[in-house]
Amino acid sequence: MGSGGDSAVTHTGRGGAGNIKPKSPSIKPIDLSTPTLKQSTYTTGRGGTGNMARNDPDHPEIARAAQDVEAPRATGKTSTEANFHVGRGGAANVVRSSEDSGATQRSGSKERAAHLVDKGKEMLGLKK
Repeated sequence: MGSGGDSAVTHTGRGGAGNIKPKSPSIKPIDLSTPTLKQSTYTTGRGGTGNMARNDPDHPEIARAAQDVEAPRATGKTSTEANFHVGRGGAANVVRSSEDSGATQRSGSKERAAHLVDKGKEMLGLKK
């Protein structure tokens, strides 16, 4: 490699041959547009025959809308609404809507921690 101005490769990472790659081509706005599906069927979801749908060539926007996935918006929820789920499932994807539920949980955990400290002192014979 020379010490010229515009080289044909890009260096990434810390160095080494694995971190040298050809320069990316320049991106044009047309490259960023969503393509129209041309197959007679298309898939939605994670796979399987239950997620196959017939493509209507007169209405390509239907197929595109079925494939576009937007995450539920967490903003705008009021404190009177119940808990709601985001993501694919699981306890980590439950959002509590009331603002005081976190404070209630925190105070409960302080009481548990104090109880555990007392229990430890009692086991060690330090509790008076």
